[in-house]
Amino acid sequence: MKLFSITMVAFTLLFSSFSRSEAVTGEEYQAVVDTAYMYFNGAAKGDQELLAKAFDQEFGHVKMIRVDSDTKEETIRTVPLKEFSGYFKNATKDKWEANILSVDIVDNKMAMVKMDFHTPKTHYVDYLVMYKRQNAWRIVTKTFVAKNKL
Repeated sequence: MKLFSITMVAFTLLFSSFSRSEAVTGEEYQAVVDTAYMYFNGAAKGDQELLAKAFDQEFGHVKMIRVDSDTKEETIRTVPLKEFSGYFKNATKDKWEANILSVDIVDNKMAMVKMDFHTPKTHYVDYLVMYKRQNAWRIVTKTFVAKNKL
């Protein structure tokens, strides 16, 4: 009888906590992934509406490494996401491909997405930090490295 009671308690705890966390995590995971792809598709299509949905244009920014062509000195350049969105006014004629490499969600309020994407000339790896505000995931920080393809 004692073994049966312990088994029932363990079974109840295992499945009750598993089912609750799985449902919430699955929803949030999909929303985070959708936001990352919304950014990618907005940039590829030159779709300002998609970019405005993906980026927190009020508070967000992009950080990128810049190398001075004369001195070769590296600096970090910061650009507001609203300005960065403006770089994508037209749809690309090239084929762009993106893959999500990892997603880390903390307390269903903050997320980090590692995205790998390719254009014909450049390979990018982005880190996208998102916050969930007003029931929507938005990218607040985008950092990336770019490597020219030979």
